[in-house]
Amino acid sequence: MIDTHIHFWRYQAIDYAWISDEMPMLKQDRLPEHIVPLAQDLGVVAGMAVQARCDVVENAFLLNLAKENQWIKGIVGWLDLRSGSLKDDLAQFEYEPLMKGFRHIVQDEPNPAAYWSDQSFRDGVKFIQKQGFVYDLLCHQKDLGAVVDFARAIDDNWLILDHLGKPEFGTTGAFDDWKSHLNQLAKLPHVAVKISGLVTECGAHCSADDIRPYVVTALDLFGDGRVLFGSDWSVCTLTHDYQQVFDLFQTTTRDFRQPENPFTENAKKIYGIEWTD
Repeated sequence: MIDTHIHFWRYQAIDYAWISDEMPMLKQDRLPEHIVPLAQDLGVVAGMAVQARCDVVENAFLLNLAKENQWIKGIVGWLDLRSGSLKDDLAQFEYEPLMKGFRHIVQDEPNPAAYWSDQSFRDGVKFIQKQGFVYDLLCHQKDLGAVVDFARAIDDNWLILDHLGKPEFGTTGAFDDWKSHLNQLAKLPHVAVKISGLVTECGAHCSADDIRPYVVTALDLFGDGRVLFGSDWSVCTLTHDYQQVFDLFQTTTRDFRQPENPFTENAKKIYGIEWTD
């Protein structure tokens, strides 16, 4: 198994303003030595580091970690995709095989729907796609309609929906709305999804029964070739530890892992990870 969604940081409050006082367990360093041994014991043979701050210094930080830790096989970094200097900014990664893609925390923008529609942002994503990089989509369920429109227009390489679009648990009618948007995304062959982040959205008492409808729907719609596993560590520790997240994934995907587990090959294919175990 490859874990395609892990966040690392050396904690400083000024760098991670999104870590609020309600998240004291995240206000500490979260580095490979804190998770890799456990992940390996569980059979997670490799991982990908995903940006946790919208700053270009994140790229060097994550790349250095990856070069020091062979378990990390790829990086999803950050660039200002609306910048007039994007071509030059991206050029530094032309010969950096560990850099697989980019992500922006669009969900925290003042108007996320408008951001997904912004032409300069769309042009930036299309540009990185044409250079061989993928793009990770981060949104709340309320903005999935805007993401569907975005994905229909941006199709030069893979788009990966993080955290299944952060579904709203416990809201009347929310599941049907979420499923409708996932169905629209599934019709686009360049879109994949990550089964990740669900425990944070669901809460501390999240069980396999709570998340199974979302996991099964994603697998039914996207098949077993466009679905990825992501723990969302360290953020997942707000409600669950790594072992619990891994066990929930194993339980809810059991019927889709027979006779072979597709998720490792999916990670290699979608993120372009050149590696054999």
